[in-house]
Amino acid sequence: MNEKGQRIIALRKKGKTYGEIVKILKLPKSTVGWWLRNVKISKSLQKKILERSREKWRRNIATYNKAYGKLRSQEAARIRNEWIEKATNEIKKISKNELKFIGAALYWAEGGLKNRNSLRFGNSNPLMIKTIIKFFRKICNIPDEKIKAKIHLYPGISQQNATHYWSKITGLPKRNFHPPQIQVSRASKGRRSRDTLPYGTLHLIGNNTELACKVKGWIKGISEKI
Repeated sequence: MNEKGQRIIALRKKGKTYGEIVKILKLPKSTVGWWLRNVKISKSLQKKILERSREKWRRNIATYNKAYGKLRSQEAARIRNEWIEKATNEIKKISKNELKFIGAALYWAEGGLKNRNSLRFGNSNPLMIKTIIKFFRKICNIPDEKIKAKIHLYPGISQQNATHYWSKITGLPKRNFHPPQIQVSRASKGRRSRDTLPYGTLHLIGNNTELACKVKGWIKGISEKI
C-alpha cells in the first residue's frame, strides 16, 4: 500500500467523511472511494460520521434558506413596488369634486360625526392628515387661523418634536396647536412601543356648525347614491 492509500485510510478511521478526505488530500472522489472500498469502520464511528454529515446538511440548508429567503423577499418587494407604481400612475389630477368625495369618505371613516358644532378629525397617518386638511381648506373653505390642532401623545414622546412634525405636515403654524394631551392606553398598560406612534395622533378641529352639517349631508348623499 502506498503512502496516499495509507493517508486515505487513516483519515477515514479518524472519522472523516469521503468529502472531507477529498478536500484535505485534494484527490478525486473516485480515488478515495477505491482505497476505501474494503475498509470497515465501527458502528459507533459510522454513527458519528452520519451525525456530522446531517449537522453539516442542516447548516447548509439553513444558510441556503437564509440567502434564498432574502432574495425572495427582495424580489417580492420589487414586484410589489412595481404594482404600486403602476397603480399610482393610474391616478391623474384630482378634481375639486373628487376631493369632496374623498374628504367626505375619510371623514365618514375617521371623523367626529357625533360633534354637532364642529369638524373633528384624528389620525396618526400623515398622508391621511395631508388629505383631510386639503379637504378642510379647499372644499370646506376653512381659513388656517380657524383650524386648530391638538396632539395626543404617549409618555416618552417629545412634545417639541411632535409639534414640529405635525406643523410641517399640515402647514399650520405652531400657534394653532393646543397643548398636547398625554395619555396612557389602558389596553397596553403603559407598555406601548415608542416606535408604534413616534409622533402621536393629530386631531384637527374646525368649529363651524354649518360645515359640520354640510359634511354629514355629503356623507349621507354618497351613501344614498352608492
